[in-house]
Amino acid sequence: MEELNLIGYVCPIPVYETKKKIEEMSPGEKLKLICDDSDVQYDIPKLADRMSLKITEIREESGVWQITLKIPR
Repeated sequence: MEELNLIGYVCPIPVYETKKKIEEMSPGEKLKLICDDSDVQYDIPKLADRMSLKITEIREESGVWQITLKIPR
């Protein structure tokens, strides 16, 4: 699983960087996004929907969001 740490960045940077990383990955791979911008809880699911990605985990702990996305085969 790839990991993308975007702590300290605010939207639209997390969405842009997530999209860029996903485009570099292979089908079936997973990406874990770590970010402290609360907007990702709304923006990343929208991105996932547009790119036909599956969200396998979304959680927040102490202001840090972890979202795991799976690239379709």
